[in-house]
Amino acid sequence: MKPEGDIPATHRFALFASGASFSCEVLQALRQHHQLPSLLVLPEYPPAQPVSNPANEIVATTPGRRLLTLGQGIEVAYAPEARQAEIAALIQQRAIDFILVACWSYLIDDTLIESPRKAALNLHPSMLPDFRGPNPIEQQLARPGSSFGVTLHLLNDRFDHGDIIARAELTDIDTRPEPSYLEHRCALLGVDLFVDAMEKYDQGWKPLQQTA
Repeated sequence: MKPEGDIPATHRFALFASGASFSCEVLQALRQHHQLPSLLVLPEYPPAQPVSNPANEIVATTPGRRLLTLGQGIEVAYAPEARQAEIAALIQQRAIDFILVACWSYLIDDTLIESPRKAALNLHPSMLPDFRGPNPIEQQLARPGSSFGVTLHLLNDRFDHGDIIARAELTDIDTRPEPSYLEHRCALLGVDLFVDAMEKYDQGWKPLQQTA
């Protein structure tokens, strides 16, 4: 019997995941929603390795990071910066509706942004436009009184500057939460936003332009 997490997603989407903790948390939250990606895109270090075990799982690692573990049947592609056009072609060939980025090491170019049939999105664990950049959790923890939350926004030609599709604040966080706890909570809430956005795409989104 296949685990509940391997029920196919309603929409075809590609998850761009670096292997950072937040990427892993997003992946696990997607599994809880029964929304597995059709395609997992990883940086090209090191390659994913098939693992012989009863679940026929694929395990992918990156240096110093946790494991990304997926159920069987999920295609894995590698996307160093120089291969963006090739990955864009693959997205089109696989009729991918959405790209979802959860931690990525380089700026994604227009060819790749425009390759899915519907939209390319990023999950960022802060209340954008506050705390842009690669370490938003650490930035928020370093500033007393920060509001914690997560933003789902469109990709564009600048890091974390795309129009906002949805944003949600964590309202029950104590004054000194652990970074891992914040990543977990932001991933759960962010995947809620993503799943809801996919369902509402055909009704028409009303993106909010970032002002700063």
